[in-house]
Order: sequence, then C-alpha cells, then structure tokens
Amino acid sequence: MKAHHLLAACAALALAACGQSGTETAEEAPPAPQSLMEQAQGMGPEQLPVFGYQQLIAYQQAHPDAQPPCTAPRATESYGVVPADADPSSVYGPHVGSLVISVQCGQLISRAAFDPREHWLVVLAPGASEANVVNCAGPSGRDVCPRLAPAAAPATPAPATP
Repeated sequence: MKAHHLLAACAALALAACGQSGTETAEEAPPAPQSLMEQAQGMGPEQLPVFGYQQLIAYQQAHPDAQPPCTAPRATESYGVVPADADPSSVYGPHVGSLVISVQCGQLISRAAFDPREHWLVVLAPGASEANVVNCAGPSGRDVCPRLAPAAAPATPAPATP
C-alpha cells in the first residue's frame, strides 16, 4: 500500500514540475486561428509573393470559373494595405484596409508582353480566412490594377458667398 502512495506522490510532483496539477480537468481553449492577413503580416517581405501565389492557386482550384488559370508566375509583389483614401470607383475601392498581393502569370519569356487577363490581385481582408481574388483585365483589354491605389478626388469646396 505504501508503494501506491509513493507512486501517486511522484506522479503529482512530476505534473507540478510541468506546470500542471493532477486535479485540473478543464483544458485551455486553443488560440483562435489567425486570419490570412495576420498570417501574411507575420511573414517576411520575401515570403509574401510566394504566399500570394499559393492563395491564388488555392482560389483557382476552388473556383474553376476564374479564368485563365495561372500556369506560371511571372511577377509577384505585395502592394501593401489599401489606404482609406482609395478611390471608391477603382478596383481597390471595395478593399480598403486589406492587404493586396499582385500576381502576374504568363509565359516566362522576357520579350512576351504582360497580359492583363493573367494579372490577379490577391486580397487578404482583415479577419478573413479566405482570399478574395480580382482579375485585372478591364474593358478593351486594359489593366485596371495600377501598383498604387488611386486616391479619391478631393471634394471641391463650396464657393464662398459674399
């Protein structure tokens, strides 16, 4: 019987040494999963382009209607967080406060021109667990995703009355 008490005392000491008590039954809740934006902001600048490309590929696999598929990345770059003064009518307008990563897909030939249909913005919104992807091909084949989000036009002041 004394061996049983000795064994129980040793187990209690071992648990106490690990910071646990033998009577504790409730477990701590696991930390909340980070949003994609938080994950990206925790990365180094050299990792963001790869993360953006991975998110684009995952999005295109889940949404086969997102055409054309990106078969090879030509250029990837973080455009940073869309500022509050972004023009609401631009492609960036609905994404104020979101982190944007540009992914240009296409042939890996330096002489080949960039195709706006193969230019994508990977948008990581605050708190979101999935990326939003925007294609940059605009009307008449023009690229509508400049590197810097265009600022909204300043409000014109009302003329002074005498």
